[in-house]
Amino acid sequence: MIDMKKWMIIGTAVSLMFLFGCQNDQKEVQSTKVEEKTKAKEDNSKEKAKSVFTRKDRQIAKEKAEKFIVLLTEFHGRSIYPNDRYKAVYEELTKKAREQKLIHPDTQFINLEYDTTFVERTKEDSKLILRRDRFQLGDEFQEIYYKYLDVHELTLPIKYMAKSDTSSKDVELESFIRFVKTTDGEIYILDAPMLIGMDLEKKDEDAYYDEYNRKEIQQEVKEELNIQ
Repeated sequence: MIDMKKWMIIGTAVSLMFLFGCQNDQKEVQSTKVEEKTKAKEDNSKEKAKSVFTRKDRQIAKEKAEKFIVLLTEFHGRSIYPNDRYKAVYEELTKKAREQKLIHPDTQFINLEYDTTFVERTKEDSKLILRRDRFQLGDEFQEIYYKYLDVHELTLPIKYMAKSDTSSKDVELESFIRFVKTTDGEIYILDAPMLIGMDLEKKDEDAYYDEYNRKEIQQEVKEELNIQ
């Protein structure tokens, strides 16, 4: 009887070990599938599509990037305190950017009352710090095709100095000026330092994961931005 009980206990233990072993294998397979899916997305993002930005478009984009920086520097030293003064500066800045057709109609300037990247605060005042020497444009454009949105974006690197919340020293940041081309051929800045525009990379990721609503997301982006 004792031997029989021992064999039953051993048999049960082996069964449990086998069961847990199978469950662990399933988790590893699921994790591997996620990794493969992510890798597939990265590989797909490198697929080449026909360029929509011509050489002339890139020249226009570079000119608009330079004009955008010139526009910002015009506001260097301007006070944005109190609130009514800030609103006046914000409206003037937005108006000039739109009159020159620099920024996309869907793009807005950041709220400078809360984002102090370009603001120097004192007890008595808050002033914009936008000197020309604080901005440095790169030279190499990169065209990005978002496969799951079926739209293109042109990027140009930019370095700029920003006010630090934790230190008295300014910090150098790196970013991109992002351009889009509308269906009627207009080149606009969609996003850049001091701007808030639609995040096409995030939208493309949403479309990738939400296959059921992918066409709807594509249509929403294309209609809202009117881009190629």
